[in-house]
Amino acid sequence: MEKMMKIIKKTIYAWADKIGHQKPAELAKQIVKILGLNERWINYTHIEIRNFLHEPAFREVPVEERAFFLPHCLRNAEKCKGKYEEEGLKCGKCGACQVKEIIEYAEKLGYEKIFVVPGGSMVVKLVKKYKPKATIGIACFNELMMAMDKMNEYGIPNIGSLLLKDGCRNTVANVEDIKEKLALGLRK
Repeated sequence: MEKMMKIIKKTIYAWADKIGHQKPAELAKQIVKILGLNERWINYTHIEIRNFLHEPAFREVPVEERAFFLPHCLRNAEKCKGKYEEEGLKCGKCGACQVKEIIEYAEKLGYEKIFVVPGGSMVVKLVKKYKPKATIGIACFNELMMAMDKMNEYGIPNIGSLLLKDGCRNTVANVEDIKEKLALGLRK
């Protein structure tokens, strides 16, 4: 799977000059077809095209001016020690899911605005309140598209990472992909 993700990204970069003439969704379908992949790769390719388009502007935004959104469905519903508050789930750092690891990595990079949210409407509320200059989020395809579209309306560069396993409960994130995207534009 990791190998295929790299092949898709490489193909997107090779096709970058065509992006201005086509919608990302159509380009995603073409790339998947050319690579001979099944249709389940279309959503991933679509998000990566959008990431490619926003990455230069995203890289320019200092980490303290970015907001990072994780979906509350990443938590282990049975073992989670987190508590819901006005701005989403406050991670209890119990380690029963991936949330603790991801948040700690983001904090280590200097992210200050980190939210574990139940959905897109909470993302919009928090963006209006904190006015970040860039956003990064983890979600299923539909939630990620909705959030990315809204950020585009606001003129905010945004980067997304699709869940490896979705389903609104006990989901799984691609931690390495998220770490790579969180670090975009930051000195190592």
